[in-house]
Amino acid sequence: MRTAVVVPTHQRRDLLAHALDSIERLDPAPGEVVVVSDGSTDGSDDVVRSRGLRLVRTEHVGAAGARNAGWRATSADVIAFLDDDCAADPGWLGALVAPFADDDDLGLVQGRTVPAGPMGPHDRAIHVEAERGLYESCNIAYRREALAATGGFDERWAQRFGGRPFGEDTDLAWRARRLGWRTAFADDAVVRHHVFPGTLADTLREQRRLGGFPLLVALVPELRDLLPGGRYFLRRHGPLAQAALLAPVVALRSRRLAVAMALPYAAWLLRRQREPGALARQVVGDAVGSASLLAGSVRHRSLVL
Repeated sequence: MRTAVVVPTHQRRDLLAHALDSIERLDPAPGEVVVVSDGSTDGSDDVVRSRGLRLVRTEHVGAAGARNAGWRATSADVIAFLDDDCAADPGWLGALVAPFADDDDLGLVQGRTVPAGPMGPHDRAIHVEAERGLYESCNIAYRREALAATGGFDERWAQRFGGRPFGEDTDLAWRARRLGWRTAFADDAVVRHHVFPGTLADTLREQRRLGGFPLLVALVPELRDLLPGGRYFLRRHGPLAQAALLAPVVALRSRRLAVAMALPYAAWLLRRQREPGALARQVVGDAVGSASLLAGSVRHRSLVL
């Protein structure tokens, strides 16, 4: 079974070099490595050429378009996707592609993604410990037939979310599943996601992005049964946070009821955070995220809170 690793990149020369270092340490090694440089002007292309790897150039087609260009440039039976801000453990590829050998109906396998180091309160990194229905493409492999049957990543998804990548990997996996392809999760296929340092402003920006989830659920309705907090709540503590946010309004009519609505969230906060600054950040973030989800639910007529 021939394998290829596809790495899309844009303006991340140093992170790309770190990702390619990890690919060179893979055991077993892939049959082919394809790096898709999407309009990079920071010397990323030279990093790829210096290692003798295959370089494909695209011009600002976005992450979905770059991944499509990558898998179409190879004839491998199984294509593994690794993002340029991730480093693969040496056994990653072997663990990720092994399940395909025993199951002809297996269309995709997702691996485990963990932060590459400790995280501060506003830092960002993708963390995936189990199959949860989103199928993040930073660490995933597809059988070529499944990609061909679906047509690959739908490049129109970024347009739905203001030009930013969002949902195209989730959409692809569910289209494959609807065609009868099975999925699996490989615990031992580990990649380590770079930890991006952030500020409170970055945290609030990420919370505002939650407003896109109601549309994602509307377009991929299978996700509704997989929401962590139940069919209508994106976060497990979502019902508690939403009730607490409504408490000030309810207090105008009934203080006792308002206190009863706020107490469960307060208790959850104290169990999770004890440092005053962390408590304040959590409350502000939950408020912005909840407001974004509510606005997105109204805008897209798809209730996710």
